[in-house]
Amino acid sequence: MDSNTLNAKSVLRLALLINMLSVGTLMMVMPLGPDLVRDIGLQGEHIGYISGGATFGSAIIGFLLAPVLDRYDRRAALTLFLLLRSVLIALCGLATTPEQLLLLFIAAGCFSGPLSGLIMASVLDVTKIAERGRAMAFVASGFSLAAIIIVPASLLLAQWLNWQMTFFFFGGLGLILAGAVRICMPSLVPPSQTSAQPLTQSDGLSGMIRSMPFILAMAMMGISLFGHFLLVPNLSAYFQFNLGFPRDEISYLYLLGGIMSILAMRYSGRMMDKGSGQAALFGLSAIVAAVVYYGFVSDSSDKWVYLIFMVLMASSSARSAVLAAFTSRVPPPQYRAAFMTYQSTVSNLAAGAASIMGSVYLTSGPGHQLFGLDTLATATMVSAIAVPLLVCWFIPSLKQAQVSQQAPG
Repeated sequence: MDSNTLNAKSVLRLALLINMLSVGTLMMVMPLGPDLVRDIGLQGEHIGYISGGATFGSAIIGFLLAPVLDRYDRRAALTLFLLLRSVLIALCGLATTPEQLLLLFIAAGCFSGPLSGLIMASVLDVTKIAERGRAMAFVASGFSLAAIIIVPASLLLAQWLNWQMTFFFFGGLGLILAGAVRICMPSLVPPSQTSAQPLTQSDGLSGMIRSMPFILAMAMMGISLFGHFLLVPNLSAYFQFNLGFPRDEISYLYLLGGIMSILAMRYSGRMMDKGSGQAALFGLSAIVAAVVYYGFVSDSSDKWVYLIFMVLMASSSARSAVLAAFTSRVPPPQYRAAFMTYQSTVSNLAAGAASIMGSVYLTSGPGHQLFGLDTLATATMVSAIAVPLLVCWFIPSLKQAQVSQQAPG
């Protein structure tokens, strides 16, 4: 096995672990919401403010730093952002009021945008286009592993000890992972550092941002995440307070949902690399719309929570992996970190707006039941249908842009 293959494997594995920890620490706040309601007086309908505020902070910092991220060694930048984020996650365990927790968690979230952009840029640096579907699916499986490992572990820690221990524990894991990045990850100097034309970076970056493939890529990712996060922050509360799902089975629910997501992403990644990504996207979007209708819009009195959650998580995760593989074809090598950070910014803005919109729109009853989720679910269905339609515009637009770049003069 040559050094390039070893470097690629180490980057992909570290990217998976970072993604899993980053997503997991964001995800765990949502199912811990009922514990926070009981312990520090957080209002049930305000759970979305925590995740929404963190994603907004990530979007703002990511937008500000995106133009400069391609100037630095990816390993050094990843180590720095991971250290800062992990310390702040650990400090969340010291919060005694909803306001303190909100402030610390948003501060930690501010580093997630640049961290995500650097992770995905590193993956693009070491993978070929023909293998990108599987690589994206592998790294994106960190989302599912977070559901399988981190969310159940956080719920068990909160159940056996207290919710504060979850933040101490996963903040400490982040510090260990930062050390692993520094020791095990190869140095990845972005191509712009060795370019003979450094003065063209600003014009080239602005040109990419103004291009139609860039605009469509951001639109697709934003719409997809907006629809997803209209529901996700409220799933645990809805299942427990509206459908009477047992609190002690929530960890098993996330475990099974994560396993299904990994299987779905592996299959969709292979379809993408075989040239069937567009068909996969249409099929997965249809499944998302169907399960959302059954779980949150229909009047069925006997809803199977395990089926709703597993199918929703599997189809949504696989769809996101396919979409990420499509959009990864937009940036040239010297602007990969910038593109991925802008994409993370748009995703975080969409997710944050959806989380906060859901918190503002929803109301709760005396037993903490949520009212109004059927309306949000309808919007999620519309977004699911819109994404594959935009891909029909994106693919020819990207091909035209690539032909124009290769044309002489």
